[in-house]
Amino acid sequence: MPARLSPILILALFGIAFLLMQANERRYLADEGRLIIREDPARDAVILSWSYPVGAPMARRFEEAYEAHRGDVSTFIVELDSPGGLIAEGKRVVQLFDRMARTHTLETRVRDGADCLSMCVPIFLKGDMRIAAPGARFMFHEPASYDSYTGERVREPGFERRFVSDRFFDRYFENSPMTPAWRAQLEEDWIGRDVWKSGDDLWRENSGVVTALSR
Repeated sequence: MPARLSPILILALFGIAFLLMQANERRYLADEGRLIIREDPARDAVILSWSYPVGAPMARRFEEAYEAHRGDVSTFIVELDSPGGLIAEGKRVVQLFDRMARTHTLETRVRDGADCLSMCVPIFLKGDMRIAAPGARFMFHEPASYDSYTGERVREPGFERRFVSDRFFDRYFENSPMTPAWRAQLEEDWIGRDVWKSGDDLWRENSGVVTALSR
């Protein structure tokens, strides 16, 4: 029989595994996202532009900007260009935007040629006004899990994938501004595939995702 590992060796192995996970997470998140802040006195607004994945330090950057400017303006305009990212960080941003919308007008925007993919969409939906250029790109898909070490997508069993997908849909889309018929169609269409829409598509389809097209 193989010799049993000593408790000290077991603890050391767990410690190494934990450090590897932390190092991989730091590489993935990088903590390099920079929020560009501009003032728009004509609209009594501050414009906050984010052009990075949804990951740390996104929520922290927005919260810092909110706390710094909340007493100076009535409106926050958020410009997004993001490929999506981590659900946990997106959840923190969504919660912060809920707070912001209780005290200020919150406008979300996606410019022509910019992306709002995956976890970026629930963030975009938090805007009181949601403005997109006709050529802006949106993508909806079921949430996916990735291996902490390799970064490769994990193929979950069907029942587990459906449970996670349904929970995500209920949390971020069920009570969103999406029109009910469009939302019901999305729930069918996104199973097992990516659903791509332009800003113009979302407007013409009366999705409720976009409240106005920018010129």
